[in-house]
Amino acid sequence: MTRPLALQFRRLLAGCGGSAAVEFALILPFMTLLCFAFVGAGRLFWNYHIAVSAVRDAARYAARLPMTCGGLTTAGDAAKVQNLARTGTSDGSGSPLIANWTSNASIVVTVSCVSNAGAAYSGRYEDMTGVPIVQVSASPPYIDSFGPLTGVSLTGFTVSAQQAWTE
Repeated sequence: MTRPLALQFRRLLAGCGGSAAVEFALILPFMTLLCFAFVGAGRLFWNYHIAVSAVRDAARYAARLPMTCGGLTTAGDAAKVQNLARTGTSDGSGSPLIANWTSNASIVVTVSCVSNAGAAYSGRYEDMTGVPIVQVSASPPYIDSFGPLTGVSLTGFTVSAQQAWTE
């Protein structure tokens, strides 16, 4: 015996079997994209933290080198500071701290003087009219492997640190 067509249609509409699978299929592309975005953001923050730490260490190292308000007194000292920021070793023998950071050209070492008028800096700087401050800035490359998937393409970032002369 056949059921009336209206009853079969009503039964078909009332069935919920498989609705969870359909909902999951609709949400899956967005969840995958979100997962790739989280991994990409995590890698970016990790590389940023490595660069900040490296530049801070290089500024601390540079602050212990002989310098004047015009710059570092030894010609090779700037290259040592750049190598330290990029590889973690002053002679540049180590591997880059961030992948594809193969050149020291993106690392800038500058020395400037801060006025010590009114003895703003005390202690060892008390009799000095200008206190040398070294600043190390770097722009390491960043290659986001998931950039095309997430729609965000970042090719680099800039970090800097400064330190007063401590020789």
